[in-house]
Amino acid sequence: MNRSILFRSAWSCGLLLLLSACTTVEQPEVPGTLKVQVNVPPSWNVLLDDRVSEAFVDRVRDVFARDGFDRPVTEVRYVEDPAKLPYLLTINLTEWRINRLGMIDCTFTASLQTPNGTRQLGVYTNTTMRWFGGPGRWGLSRTFDEAAEGAIHDLCRDIAKTEMLSGLRRRSSA
Repeated sequence: MNRSILFRSAWSCGLLLLLSACTTVEQPEVPGTLKVQVNVPPSWNVLLDDRVSEAFVDRVRDVFARDGFDRPVTEVRYVEDPAKLPYLLTINLTEWRINRLGMIDCTFTASLQTPNGTRQLGVYTNTTMRWFGGPGRWGLSRTFDEAAEGAIHDLCRDIAKTEMLSGLRRRSSA
């Protein structure tokens, strides 16, 4: 009986060692990577806060890529010190919700930190009509994305005007 337990323990340890060797090796950071830190209002659900932050970074990545930004855009990880990051976009999300009229509001403030300094960029807001045509949550989820994208487009335009991040195309304000 003891041999059986010892064999299983050794086999389990060997399997764990094998699996740990298969884990992905973290790639070195690409120079000039824009890190995005999204601060969301506190809620009772930390997992929801993380999902909101992650979804918002995805929207920033998409909008910046469409505007010609060819460097990586990634979310700040918990282990990173934002003060030490060379390129940091900080977004303080104040609301991303359905208002009383059934429209989606997205409002946030932003600042950009680069090796050339830090700049407060201002307040960005966008309201989108809630789209009821989508099946289930998909329609509502897409409407939240559209509200965020409108505000992020304005942010991207303002960052391009500052010329603090090379690679963004300047868009007209219309």
